[in-house]
Amino acid sequence: MTPGSSAGLRLPPADVVALTALAWVAAAALHEGVGHGLACTALGGHPSNWSTFHFGCDPQAMSLWGRRIVAGAGTAVNVILAALGWLVWRGSGVLRGRLAGWIVFALNGLTTFGYLVFSAVLGIGDWNGRGVMTGVADPVLARVAPAVIGIAGYYAVVRVAAGMLSPMLSGADVAAQARRYAVIAWMTTGVISLAAALAAGSDWRSTIGASIGVALGGNAGLLSMGRFIKPTAAASTTTLPPNWLLRVVAILGTVAFVAILGPGIAL
Repeated sequence: MTPGSSAGLRLPPADVVALTALAWVAAAALHEGVGHGLACTALGGHPSNWSTFHFGCDPQAMSLWGRRIVAGAGTAVNVILAALGWLVWRGSGVLRGRLAGWIVFALNGLTTFGYLVFSAVLGIGDWNGRGVMTGVADPVLARVAPAVIGIAGYYAVVRVAAGMLSPMLSGADVAAQARRYAVIAWMTTGVISLAAALAAGSDWRSTIGASIGVALGGNAGLLSMGRFIKPTAAASTTTLPPNWLLRVVAILGTVAFVAILGPGIAL
């Protein structure tokens, strides 16, 4: 099946939850561990801890540019994952695989540009004055430019993701179908992030602010996706059966994410 094929998709909601859970857990873990973690080690920093939405790195032995690169490395991972998601959607001949590609693209794309907006407007996240913008005194460079790029990129991701989802839907209620998939994905990221925050123990208050902000705030663009869905003349609708292996893997991955990375790992 190609992106222009005419078969519609009906997937059990529990499978949408499972795909979203795996995509969100992987994105968060790789953002922190592979992005910030590998950059910290490679550039002379000293890793101290790794949790669901934070990676501790002692930057004393690092240069200014080293600190900036470490701060931005997590976002770079999200960009790579978004690109991989698009490639999976583009090349997969399996409907469930195409939906997985859409979810990976949407979550990582929205996270990428949402970070820019959060950091510029609220002064939080990897792109604030203590992260990528460390030492940048010019407010235009430090806040205005990231905000403009973030808003434009965020809107573009919503439109592209809507275009990716449209060919997978069929019938007179394609907008409602799109909203249903989007709301399920949005709520799944919020529930997982809340569970991880509560597992953080004494630091749960600050973790809730970061995780829920990133999840429900950063992924809020999913909720507007139905507006941009274009009806397609699908020849048929394929109702996929439940995938129990997918659900079991998603449960195990989510439990490990919450139970292990929630409290954090000392390095």
